[in-house]
Amino acid sequence: MKNTTSLMVGAVFVVAASTMADAGGFDRGGVNLDQLFDPGTGVKTGVTFVSPQRDLKNVTRTANEANPAAPAATSPSVSVEGDYVVPYAGFKMDLTEAIACLGTYSEPFGADADYGTGNAHSATAVEFSVDTRDYGLTCSYKFAAGETPLGEGFVRIIGGASYQTLDGFQSRQRFLDVANLGLATAGGLGNTSGIGFFDVDGDAVGWRAGIAYEIPDIALRAAVIYNSKYDYDLSGVQDNTGFAPLIPGTAIVPVTLQTQIPQSIEIKLQSGINERTLAFLNLKWQDWSQLGIIPIIGGVSPLDGLPTPLSFDPLYQDGFTINAGVGRVISEDVSAIASLGWDRGTSTGFGAQTDTWTLAAGVSYKPTENIDLQFGGLVGLLTSGSSTPAPGGDAANAVSYSFDNDFVGAISFSGKITF
Repeated sequence: MKNTTSLMVGAVFVVAASTMADAGGFDRGGVNLDQLFDPGTGVKTGVTFVSPQRDLKNVTRTANEANPAAPAATSPSVSVEGDYVVPYAGFKMDLTEAIACLGTYSEPFGADADYGTGNAHSATAVEFSVDTRDYGLTCSYKFAAGETPLGEGFVRIIGGASYQTLDGFQSRQRFLDVANLGLATAGGLGNTSGIGFFDVDGDAVGWRAGIAYEIPDIALRAAVIYNSKYDYDLSGVQDNTGFAPLIPGTAIVPVTLQTQIPQSIEIKLQSGINERTLAFLNLKWQDWSQLGIIPIIGGVSPLDGLPTPLSFDPLYQDGFTINAGVGRVISEDVSAIASLGWDRGTSTGFGAQTDTWTLAAGVSYKPTENIDLQFGGLVGLLTSGSSTPAPGGDAANAVSYSFDNDFVGAISFSGKITF
């Protein structure tokens, strides 16, 4: 099954990149290690563009910190803009017949959302983003595990680490009801309809370990990878200058928070069915339930100059992702693959991270022996649901809404050169 092995690897990579780019929590595919299993030394680069379409219905704000007597604000619909791009770059080298190493750059976790201004959601967030950058090195040691009726088997021991950075940003349009009442000031504020923001960053180190069993003659591989958590101590500022604060010391305030990218386990299975056909199954669990209410330490209200309780309130549950597919060699140069994916949403009644169903397809084309070009695409369904204010969370997050089934689409391009 040499033909199946060489052509299908590229197509599987493209479908996996497209599908995993819309996984639950903040997952945008994690750190992809598929290239570690490629034969020879090579460079691979790729990019995935994802466009989720999410419209919030009947957005209702049930509390107002500046004017509790004001009526609840309601917006019939808020369209959430959240397109994003996920790049990948990897360099894999065979150091010996048994030892191979893969250096990677990726942006494996993140979030992007723009809710706009002047609506009932604006006091919770106008814009929200989380961006990570991962610089990883992963190596494997492969040794023979004996002959089988299907070919010689090999075991591969895998280990590696990553240095990762995280940038977080959230802006809020506060005190809208006071502004709507026509007041020029509210307490210590000179501009009641302005925008303030939080901007934090930090870095962390994580590690991974795993084991794989392979029978190359039939393109069989079974791999289990454990990824450790990344513990982040983030620091930055609460910037209230958009509210024209009148109280000294409330314009720009230093803040800190502690959070994590939680641990995960991935299981990847694949096997050639015949000379021209391959099937695969990918499973992933990630411990997103570790993200509950995350306090922001050091916040100060520009309204009265006093410390104010602030927090980020995901209140997630664990994420589970399943992706299964089949591929087919079409010619000596071209192979194609299709997959069906399901991701269990991480939301627990707070937020819009519900279940996602996806259908993805990819094509791999080898114009020469050393060049492999891949293209993939995805269409998916973001399922309906509703959100209520999180108990014990930040009062600014006291917003409720519902949402219907929505569309997500993605396209992915990648290329590999083997030396």
